[in-house]
Amino acid sequence: MSSSKNYSASAKIRKRAVMDTQTMNFFQKLLDQPGPSGYEHDVSLLWKEYVTPYSDHLEHDFHGNTYAILNVGKHFQIMIASHADEIGLVVNYVSDDGFIYFMRIGGVDPAILLSQRVKIQTKNGEVPGVINKRTIQLRDAEKKDEVPQIHELWIDIGAKGKEEVLKKIRIGDPIIWGESYSELSNNFVVARNFDNRIGCLIVAETMRRLSERKLELKVTVCAALTVQEEIGLLGAWNLANRIKPQLGIAVDVTHDTNTPKVSKAKFGDIKCGKGPSIYRGSRTNAKVFDLLESTAVEKGIPIQIKIETGQTGTDADMISHGGYGVPINVISIPCRYMHTSTEIIHLDDVENAIKLLVEFILKLDHKTELLINS
Repeated sequence: MSSSKNYSASAKIRKRAVMDTQTMNFFQKLLDQPGPSGYEHDVSLLWKEYVTPYSDHLEHDFHGNTYAILNVGKHFQIMIASHADEIGLVVNYVSDDGFIYFMRIGGVDPAILLSQRVKIQTKNGEVPGVINKRTIQLRDAEKKDEVPQIHELWIDIGAKGKEEVLKKIRIGDPIIWGESYSELSNNFVVARNFDNRIGCLIVAETMRRLSERKLELKVTVCAALTVQEEIGLLGAWNLANRIKPQLGIAVDVTHDTNTPKVSKAKFGDIKCGKGPSIYRGSRTNAKVFDLLESTAVEKGIPIQIKIETGQTGTDADMISHGGYGVPINVISIPCRYMHTSTEIIHLDDVENAIKLLVEFILKLDHKTELLINS
C-alpha cells in the first residue's frame, strides 16, 4: 500500500493475538455450528446467548435476523452487522438405489466437492456421507479431466436404497462439509466457515468490550447477526429498513491476494496478518473511511485498504438502502481460499479488527457529521 501514513503495527499492538478461554470456546462453538443460508437458527441462538450479558436487550425478526442493543436511546445509532450463514448444499433428489443428489446454497464450486465428507442436517441429527462421482478409471478417456457439474455428483451414506434414505433424510435437508477449526503455523488458523463466523465473533467481542467501557460510549450500538447473505444479502436489507441507523458497518472476510497466480493489478494487494481491510470507493462513505483511517493511525492499529467501485459484495450494500440512505463501510478479515472447506485467516487481524471497531465507535457522538457536502 503506498501512502505516507503509518498503517503498520506499533509497539502498542501485541505481536500475537490473545483470546481468553471464554472467547475461544465461543469462537470454536460458532465454527462447529452448521448454518447454511436459510438454516441459521442454531447459530443465532448461540450468538444470542453470548451477547446477552453485554446488551440492554435483544430482538429478532421473522426473517431470522438477531440484534442486540447497547446504550439505548442515544440520538446517533450505529449498526455493526455480520452474517450468520455459510455456503452449503441441500438435498434435492434420492435415486432408487439410495444415492442422494443435491443443489448448492450460495457460491459453491463443484470442483472442490469431490471426495468431501459431508454431514446432512436432519431433524433427528446429523447423517454422515461422502460426495463422489464415477472414479477416473470408470470414466471415458475424453472425460477424465472434466470438472464435474453439480448434478453429476452424489452423496453416498451407505444406504441399500431410496426407502432407507428417506427414513432418515427429507428433501430440503441442508448439508455441510469440511473439518473443524485447527491451528497452523505462525498464528494462522483454518476452518470451513470463517466466512463469516469470524465476523460473528468480532461483532460479539466488540459488544463485550464496549459494555466494559459503557461510560465512554456516547451512541447507541446495534450489533446485528443477519441471515441469507450468501444468497443475496437478504437479511441485512430487511433489518436496516427496520432499524434505520445513522451509520452501518459490515464485518466480513475479503480475499487474500498474496496466494499463487492471483493478480494484484486486478484484485489489489491484501495479505493475511497485515491488518483488517477497510473499504474505500464509490459506494462507501468518504467521511466514515477518514474516521476509520485516522482512528487506526492514532491507535497504532495496522490496516489495509480495499477498493470498491460501486459494490462491496457484503451486507453493507443493503444496509446503505435502510431508511433514507445510510452511510456505510466494511471492516474485513483477509482470508485465503474463501468458499472452500479450508479457509485460512490470521488471528492478529481478528484482534486488530475488534480494536479498530471499539475505538472507532467510542469516537462517535451526536455531533458526528457524515454528510459528504457538509
